[in-house]
Amino acid sequence: MRIVLITIGARGDTEPFVALAVRLMRDGHSVRVAARPDFAGLAADHGVDFAPLGRPYQPFITGAAQASALGSGHLLRQARYGLEQRRYFSDRLGEDAWRAAQGADAIIYKYSWITGYTIAEKLGVPCAAAMPFPLTPTRAFPSFLIGKGADRGRIAGRALWALTGQVVWQLLRHDDAALRRQLGLRRLPAGGPVARQEREGMPVCYAYSPAVLPRPPDWPERMHVTGYWFLDPAPAWQPPARLIRFLNDGPPPVSIGFGSMASRDPQGTLRLALRALELSGQRGVLLSGWAGIGTGRALPGNVYAADAIPHAWLFAQMAAVVHHGGAGTTGAGLRSGVPAVITPLAADQPSWARVVHGLGAGPAPIPFPALTAEGLAAAIRRAVTDQRMRRRAAELGTRIRAEDGPGQAADLFMRHIAGTAGRRDVP
Repeated sequence: MRIVLITIGARGDTEPFVALAVRLMRDGHSVRVAARPDFAGLAADHGVDFAPLGRPYQPFITGAAQASALGSGHLLRQARYGLEQRRYFSDRLGEDAWRAAQGADAIIYKYSWITGYTIAEKLGVPCAAAMPFPLTPTRAFPSFLIGKGADRGRIAGRALWALTGQVVWQLLRHDDAALRRQLGLRRLPAGGPVARQEREGMPVCYAYSPAVLPRPPDWPERMHVTGYWFLDPAPAWQPPARLIRFLNDGPPPVSIGFGSMASRDPQGTLRLALRALELSGQRGVLLSGWAGIGTGRALPGNVYAADAIPHAWLFAQMAAVVHHGGAGTTGAGLRSGVPAVITPLAADQPSWARVVHGLGAGPAPIPFPALTAEGLAAAIRRAVTDQRMRRRAAELGTRIRAEDGPGQAADLFMRHIAGTAGRRDVP
């Protein structure tokens, strides 16, 4: 089959789709990943056909940091920035996705971006959705996007889940209506597409481990928790020789990085990280990422800096990992079997931080706006020395490494396609 995978967002949204593409290609399918142009190189490194969607994502994130939408942890401020930057964020996305999907026999799309569903309807091909964190309401845990992961009681919890669905839908509704008009399709219902997708039985694959967040019993049958979709280093990748020497020259270090989350003050963040390593007595690996931490700076001899190193390789060499709590980085940290110190900023990050701490695999999270060198140092010391925490992290790592998330997702999708053969989607 020719399968097109459609996603938008940062690396944490894109890397799992590349991992699924690699698995589907191994099963004999022809696969294309359509994503932000920032990740053309990532797809090429793994031999995956790629189609760029819209404008680069990094300037959008950098602008959010400069506007204090990121780092503040303030949801309304983040939403306001997104609305102000709607034209940049959505420019050409629908048109590019439509072109990328031509010739597809089936589509898998990021669940929160309804464009993939609309394109599959127009092409008359089966589709499924995927997401790295839960968007389906449940009584088992609080909303992952609203309320910062805190349990606010049954009534408030239901209200926040309902609000989550409407926030996601209403932010995308205008663009989807415009695309559907161009394609000659009727608008989706004002309340969103969920009821229609339920009638169609469209599967949703949540790409995280059931050992981390079990599937709630009150979810519809079409909701699946498959395990993480990990992308191992590209076949030609080799760790830098200088990094190998650094690792061999002393005890395991602590990695510090904030992934795709840009910093409004990268030099201030760098000073804080270096001071925390000094106070905790640890060596460090700084991952500059989109925050630019440590870029172009002379660093102490006990610190190694890199733009990016594959988490699948790096984290297993660490004594602990400090990160922002994005879904992909959280999964990679748990897979490595070492404790995580999470400093969440926004979106699903506070919820993943709460989950990891609740599992006993990391100290209490420190919200990024409240981060201090002293607080981070104390959390690092505990992550490195607390033997019960280290055993729990190692146990979780063993369970997660035994899972095959991409394989399970591929099997689910093929069964869905077999079940839809010969019938049309419900109008």
